[in-house]
Amino acid sequence: MAEVERIALRRAVAAISDDTIVVRPSRGQLLGPVIQLGLTALAVALIVLFLDSLPFWVVVVLTVIAVFLGPVATLGFVFAVIGSSMVVDRRKGTAHWQQGFLGLGIGTTTSIPFDRIDHIAVTGDYDEEDAGGRGHDFVTWEVEIVRDDGRRRAVGSVIAARPLAGVALDRANRLAEAVGAMANAEARFDSLPEYEEIEEPDAAPTPRRRRRVERATLPPPEGAPPEGGSR
Repeated sequence: MAEVERIALRRAVAAISDDTIVVRPSRGQLLGPVIQLGLTALAVALIVLFLDSLPFWVVVVLTVIAVFLGPVATLGFVFAVIGSSMVVDRRKGTAHWQQGFLGLGIGTTTSIPFDRIDHIAVTGDYDEEDAGGRGHDFVTWEVEIVRDDGRRRAVGSVIAARPLAGVALDRANRLAEAVGAMANAEARFDSLPEYEEIEEPDAAPTPRRRRRVERATLPPPEGAPPEGGSR
């Protein structure tokens, strides 16, 4: 069995094999559907156990929760376990995205054939600054498929704290490289900016010494009494 390479993305994981690249939700995405399923089960239990004693409006609210939240939570749970948001398939020669109901990957599919892909681009916001002129605390790198007509579709993104921007960039570039190799398209990587080093002088300049200037003593004018004497 071929080894599958996994790349951690923002709220997703990319699984790279010989013939496919599958971007699916990370396991952390299970938390929301599990909470929703718990609320649904609690609402149903309250209705069954306390139907005779609960006020009518409370029963209505619990019923709405069970009817609407239950199916959404179930679909979200299934999608988080086995669903995929984006697939690059070598055998089909396409990259396709699941649009679907509430973004759960159930429903319509959008595809881009390999021959319509111009290149794979990696871009980031490392150079952007906030209102105070400082760089962002967190840096995001985006991996996108660029069609031959200029339209872009997201493959995935990687976010990391600014000191770890280089590690996140390596993951984004690796994903772009894998997609480009599978689609036989150019991968255009991004890189961290190089700052020019400012050469400091070998020695600090010697501070100027303040020289004390003594007031010259002038001889007393003629006829003037000696200093300290009396007229």
